[in-house]
Amino acid sequence: METLQQWFTYISYCAGEPMQAPVCRPFWTWTMIAVFAIGALLLIVAAWKIVSYKIKLAAARQAERRRAHVDNDAIAQRSWDGDKAYSAELGSDEVERRIREAVEQRRSESPPFPNLMPPDRQG
Repeated sequence: METLQQWFTYISYCAGEPMQAPVCRPFWTWTMIAVFAIGALLLIVAAWKIVSYKIKLAAARQAERRRAHVDNDAIAQRSWDGDKAYSAELGSDEVERRIREAVEQRRSESPPFPNLMPPDRQG
């Protein structure tokens, strides 16, 4: 604790004296070295952040360009062509005839009005 008290006294004395005082030269020398080291460290961190952000920005722009590129050939290869296989040129009379046949077939398979009465109350 006594050593800390001596350092505190030395620092408070040198803080009030001019920098050229011979007894305070080591204090001010190490103070300036520490200030410049901290400043250089902060500049290195800032430069690292800027370079890192620029690299990330370049990668993001490149990814955006890739996403914006539309490969029409690949889309055409993977698109559904099944509807083209069934597109027959039928006349309206033929379509109408087929619809009527399908409706008649459904009607014959199930009666239009099923008996809703319970079996014990029928007829």
